[in-house]
Amino acid sequence: MNINLPKYNQTVYAELLQAMVWNNKCALCAATGTGKSYIAAKFVQEAVIEQDTLILVPFRASAKIWNTLLPQATTMTYQGLLYNRPELAKYKLIICDEMHHLGADEWGKVFNELTENYHGKLLGLTATPIRFLDGNRNIAKEFFDGNDIQGVQLSEAIQKKILPTFEYVTALYDLPESKGNNELTEKLYNRLDFLRNEYSFQNILRKHLAGRHPVKAIVFVDSIQEIPKVMDSCREIFPDAVHLDAHSKYSGKENAETYEQFEITDGDCFLYVVDILNEGIHLSGANVEIMFRRTRSPIVYLQQLGRILSASNAENDVIIFDFVANHMNMREYTKMQNETVSRLSFDIGDPYRQIVQHDYALEELELLEKLHQLENNLWSEEEDALMREYYGKHGSGINYLLTVLPNRTRISIISRAKILGLAGTRKEYSEEFKDDIKKYYCQKNGIDLILQKYPGYTRAGITNIANRMGLTFRDSQPWTAEEDELLKQNASLSISELLKIFPDRTKAGITGRKHNLGITNRSMHTWTEEEISILKANADLTSEEIRSRFFPDLTISNINSARRKHDCRKDRNWKPDKIERFCALYSKGGWNAVKKDPEFSDMSKEAINGAAHRYNVRSAASHPTTWTEEEKDICREWLAIPEKERPPRRELAKRIPAHSENGIKDMCRRLKTD
Repeated sequence: MNINLPKYNQTVYAELLQAMVWNNKCALCAATGTGKSYIAAKFVQEAVIEQDTLILVPFRASAKIWNTLLPQATTMTYQGLLYNRPELAKYKLIICDEMHHLGADEWGKVFNELTENYHGKLLGLTATPIRFLDGNRNIAKEFFDGNDIQGVQLSEAIQKKILPTFEYVTALYDLPESKGNNELTEKLYNRLDFLRNEYSFQNILRKHLAGRHPVKAIVFVDSIQEIPKVMDSCREIFPDAVHLDAHSKYSGKENAETYEQFEITDGDCFLYVVDILNEGIHLSGANVEIMFRRTRSPIVYLQQLGRILSASNAENDVIIFDFVANHMNMREYTKMQNETVSRLSFDIGDPYRQIVQHDYALEELELLEKLHQLENNLWSEEEDALMREYYGKHGSGINYLLTVLPNRTRISIISRAKILGLAGTRKEYSEEFKDDIKKYYCQKNGIDLILQKYPGYTRAGITNIANRMGLTFRDSQPWTAEEDELLKQNASLSISELLKIFPDRTKAGITGRKHNLGITNRSMHTWTEEEISILKANADLTSEEIRSRFFPDLTISNINSARRKHDCRKDRNWKPDKIERFCALYSKGGWNAVKKDPEFSDMSKEAINGAAHRYNVRSAASHPTTWTEEEKDICREWLAIPEKERPPRRELAKRIPAHSENGIKDMCRRLKTD
């Protein structure tokens, strides 16, 4: 697949090429729908490293897009890193799609462990590098050394007509019913009842979608359980429309068929999803987006916004409905708007490309604020005692308090908790609780086991906590005590050998169970003083040679780990004159120049680059500015060979070690056109 980038991405691509020459880690940050994947794929194609590329994605659905762009590359989910830790040394490039997912505790931890000694290139892609609800962590800075390339941003893309502008409608969707007959609040609740009917999401949809045909709508809800209710409500307004749903309980094939049906339907069509479309998937023809959201995360907001704002949709007349839960107060709502649509509208300089806003939520929130203030002034000591007893002790504490405090609303309970200093206690989990989540969640009946031990939580609550910890994989069959014991006894065996012992288990299942039991090959062997002496005495040998001669029962990983820990690597015993020679060769011609020297010919590329990193030496040839005529003549000789008989470009690179393969490819292209 030959990739031609649009003009607005060609400058971004040039900046990326420059950055990847000088840095091993780089993050590309650009608006959703502007073509980050295509930029990365073009980089891979021009570097001729497709077979040597690993692509990490958050969901399997995202992998299908990469399989189309780079069919020879390897794709894996971030979740897969927990259970199937790949050997990264064989890859020249790792692409981290939607890299903000590395902020999840488990995923980020495993990723750091795997890439600690990786000497290839890392390229991250995201529209949202900042995790706003996680202490404003900057993932580009944390995992990619702050080397970020800024692509086309959302406001710029809208202004330049790369992405469509849109109408933006905001309202609340779950206003509380009247509570009691308190004379202080009765009038306010009466007004709220009027607004509930006047500004119901059905009336708002009727008003703004009247006369639009076809209506091709993507509807986001917070959970699978909410889809039937929302679907029935939309059917009342659009009884003749096609109503579809796609979510994680359906197979990938079923969801793909649903997406196709949505795209080919000529008339009105509504597609109801949870988060399966949040990242990496765009549907052509969509002109309406409806968000029912309780989340305040700008990341989720921008990802959902990006499902309808794509370059392929630039000419459509788009309208977005943002129905927000009533748990926000005025300050939070204003902050959310300032961080999202108001900021976006301000950044768009063209007055003819401005976002048209319709805000029905402000009056509702003002009324709620007044109600909350009145209700908080009327709390009794008995109610406060119940708040202190139950608010922080139950995973579903608010739902429980709503049953024992029937005259209180959800928002008033949250507001009272803030006054009593209880607001943060619900989110603090003990180490024992988190360990139990890790231990049981991946089992078939794991959630039931957790609920038995922690009865105050709900299934949805446990799932959300596990997902935030980076745990989304669910095994099909629990491990027995006998299997666990057998696994511990044979933990030093390879995965292929363990598959013979456990024929009913998968590679991922065995790896995941070893992880849950705290079993790693690295921890299975305790090194004696005598063995460490052998390592030190044979520091000039490779790890493979040491294993074959002295430790055939251990893995290369065991030996490498011990050599690092006890400072037994061969280059650590080099004399000063050898180090000086190494640095001179590497700074002049990179690893190729070092490899050609007989004294270093037995070292691998990874070992040479690792030694260069330890001795703090960089190759001046990694980004040469000029070509000599002699080097150009070598390229001309190579071009003169018939294409079918021509040796691979990597052979040409060996003859011209001062230039990268990308640089050589570019020079050959220029010489060919001269």
